[in-house]
Amino acid sequence: MRRVLRGARAAKDKLDRSETAAAPVPASTYSWQRAPRPIGIFYDELSRGLNPFSLIETIGVADADADPGYIADLFDQFGIVKIRGLYDPEQSRHLQADCVDFSGLAPLDIRDVITKKREWGTGGAPVLNDDRFWPYVVHPGLKPVLDRILGTNTLEFGTAVAAHYSARGLHRDYRMLVEDPESAYFADEPKKRIVRVLHYCGLNGGALGYIPFSHDASKFAEQGRRVGQKRPAEWFDRHREVLTHARLHRDFVQADEIERHIMWAYADPGDVIVSNSAMLHCGDYLTGPRYFFVSTYAQSDSETLPLALRNAVTSQSRPYYEYLRDHGFMGSVDVLAGIDSQTAAADTRP
Repeated sequence: MRRVLRGARAAKDKLDRSETAAAPVPASTYSWQRAPRPIGIFYDELSRGLNPFSLIETIGVADADADPGYIADLFDQFGIVKIRGLYDPEQSRHLQADCVDFSGLAPLDIRDVITKKREWGTGGAPVLNDDRFWPYVVHPGLKPVLDRILGTNTLEFGTAVAAHYSARGLHRDYRMLVEDPESAYFADEPKKRIVRVLHYCGLNGGALGYIPFSHDASKFAEQGRRVGQKRPAEWFDRHREVLTHARLHRDFVQADEIERHIMWAYADPGDVIVSNSAMLHCGDYLTGPRYFFVSTYAQSDSETLPLALRNAVTSQSRPYYEYLRDHGFMGSVDVLAGIDSQTAAADTRP
């Protein structure tokens, strides 16, 4: 009997050793890791996977005193350019002070925003309500660049102040145009472009995330072939709904998979980022106070003029577009004519 038991135990030990040897070695992951990937060499430096866009150049970078034609060429190539040091430190602090005053949110108020005692600040059409922002729109280091990109028959038709705000989900601006197949601004086959300028200021600057070349479907496909990126742009445009899923279900796998493809333009205070509004882009994580001013430019045409007139209803609107006209944004003449027409129509109503 003892021999039988010993034999049974030996057979079981042999089977256990065989199963153990054949078992696959588990991946080096931790239970708290957001996505089931290897944690990296030492910490998590390789845990998000490769960004194929990181293998190629995806953004133009130039100093503020660079030739405007050179900056415009970079914009034509990439659809996004960082201009370093457009504002000196004193001007940058001044812009932050204007953003603080306009938004009503001081730097320390970020604590109340985080705890939802107060709402962040975004929008507000500052130039149509506060003439302190007018000089930023026509900055002499910015105007020649815009002339090279858009020509002089341009108008500015959308400004905002952001305070402790980040648009985390990938999106396009002016979607009613850039996602409309009938529009000249349609991202799949663009004939014209809308230029957005983010003026970073104050203490921390910020970062803009973007999916390279997503403002132009043909460029996106061409550059995707170079790096082996086969996802369509629509796959990245799911980011907002994927983030909602992550928030509700605490499942970050899909979000991380999209976010590893995002490239980042890092801006110091005083830098500006000039981008095509059709490009998929997003804000970064807020870890401290954040302020920036946004201005938007395009040629005056049948698609952009109505957008400008829709908002030009404040007492500052006419003086603002006169100011733009006097600084060479000649598409403003069309806005002024539209304002006068709207005023005359209102005066004749019973």
